[in-house]
Amino acid sequence: MKFIGMDAHSRSSTCVVLGNRGRVLRSETFSTTEKEILRFVRSVKGAKKLTFEEGNMSHWLYLLLKDEVDELVVCQPPRKGGAKTDKIDAREIADLLRVGRLRSVFHADSDLMNLRALISGYGDLMQAIVRTKNRYKALFRQVALPNDESGFYGCPEKIQLLSTSEQRFVAGGLYDRLVVLDQLQREYLERFDSNARGYKPVRLLTTIPGIGPVRANQLVGVMVTPHRFPNKYHFFSYSMLTPHTRMSDGRPYGKNRAQGQTLLKAVFKSAFHSVMKGDNAFRRKYDAMIAVGKPRKTAKSAATKMLAATVLGVWKSGKKYDDQYEEVTRRRNRSCQSGTESLRA
Repeated sequence: MKFIGMDAHSRSSTCVVLGNRGRVLRSETFSTTEKEILRFVRSVKGAKKLTFEEGNMSHWLYLLLKDEVDELVVCQPPRKGGAKTDKIDAREIADLLRVGRLRSVFHADSDLMNLRALISGYGDLMQAIVRTKNRYKALFRQVALPNDESGFYGCPEKIQLLSTSEQRFVAGGLYDRLVVLDQLQREYLERFDSNARGYKPVRLLTTIPGIGPVRANQLVGVMVTPHRFPNKYHFFSYSMLTPHTRMSDGRPYGKNRAQGQTLLKAVFKSAFHSVMKGDNAFRRKYDAMIAVGKPRKTAKSAATKMLAATVLGVWKSGKKYDDQYEEVTRRRNRSCQSGTESLRA
């Protein structure tokens, strides 16, 4: 078995090939083109495994090389120290692949992976909108003009109330930018609605309270498939909803969260606030925990995890969300737990 470590960049890539005992068999630097990458990989004869670090080009490389090697691992960048060159980096990850010490990053040959570009662009757009609105409002705060009334951003006439021509000039440019960004946001929302009709997983998730077309697209784009998670607890960890206790010498010394997707955490946290506005199983779970004296933070965490578990279950089952079924399941689980505790007593 040969182990290939690739350090890929936009202009050039370096590959190092190791044998079973960790000896360097070959190394080469070549231009990062489809032709050159395939030439090198195909020139390594026999059984081979290949790895490269997660990055901007990782999915393109994954699709290019997944059928060219016996095993392909897209890995998390390992912690590094000391001297650094492309050859050193490629050799290090090749050696970690050889001894089975790499942490892989999920990739799949699926159309749903294409949603990642869409949700990433939407995230950038929303940040741009927030920044532009804050700068626009700041101009009015500088001269103590009201800027929190309804319809503030849809009334360009207010720009004339600014005291100097420089302020009016800057405000006019920011307002024009907001108009463009608002139009682009509407186009994104239309695309998300179209995906809800075109992709069954997106359509299924929109049946869950608190999960609209935008959040459904974000969930499907990040998860791609629910079957990569063996159970809901792995999904909680990946969604950064569960802290892990740090242990040393048998004693806890704090908590941290596993590496995961911050976007999933943001989606579930914001979805929680949406479900609190209606009457549904998640709101009833939260209210029931508060009624028996549980802290609000604990109740919020439980309801948020219930949302995450529901997303996983609805997608795996392929059936629409049923609020009554969710409530019955929760009660059955609670009664089973009570019965188990009675038997133990």
